[in-house]
Amino acid sequence: MTSDAHGGGGLELRLRPVAASVPLDRIAFGEVELVAVGDAPGPVSARLNIVEGDLEISVTPAGGTPVRAAWPWPVDSAPRSLVLAPGERLVACVPLLAAGSVPLFPVPGRYELLARFAARPGLTLESNPVALVRTAAHDAALAAGLGDRDVLQSLLGAGVIGAASPKLEQLAASSDAGTAAAANLALGRTDALAEAADDPAVARAVAALLPPGATGPDERRDAVVPRAGARDAAVLSGKPLGEEAQRAVPEPQRWDGRE
Repeated sequence: MTSDAHGGGGLELRLRPVAASVPLDRIAFGEVELVAVGDAPGPVSARLNIVEGDLEISVTPAGGTPVRAAWPWPVDSAPRSLVLAPGERLVACVPLLAAGSVPLFPVPGRYELLARFAARPGLTLESNPVALVRTAAHDAALAAGLGDRDVLQSLLGAGVIGAASPKLEQLAASSDAGTAAAANLALGRTDALAEAADDPAVARAVAALLPPGATGPDERRDAVVPRAGARDAAVLSGKPLGEEAQRAVPEPQRWDGRE
């Protein structure tokens, strides 16, 4: 059974880019919510991330062919589930970074994002499509770094791979907090992450690249949690959020197919 964003099995899947427009020298992140909109829907998958395979994010350029936001290597993990009470939601951040080992957004333009989630056997939810605009880079060197295979794999693997260190150092100096946090995560700079943890973009980057439950305990994630807000702390821990812990978020920009 497949449902759309209007619900299936008492659940809705919602997707929004964290920012509607992102230059190509910065990392784009998305936020996904699995929401219990009816009566208690029963057990659902807790694997709301692109690492373990229950969540898929497809990206389509205007007039182009869809590609998947992907992890650079397979992860074999046991199924995990939880039960959402009515009104509760599971929130996750995802890195919109690579299709295999190549950049997910090769050129500036307007892209359609769509999420699908295998909520339980026989029930796959689909979000409404939303738009993300990638604009020209402000810093060509940083953009080149985000197009490098070793850098992409280092960022997604949260550790240095190959000859990525010099370009990761450049990305760590980015004025964008999420991009800098992703690079500091790969470089193992726990103190730098802790110092910047007041910025919600840091918590979201860490949650996206160290998905709770998929990657196990990690001191870099632990360093960010104490200074994160209630919503971001839940995203970092993988715990459901009740209505009282919600914060207002903008409505995602729906895809209209135009440049």
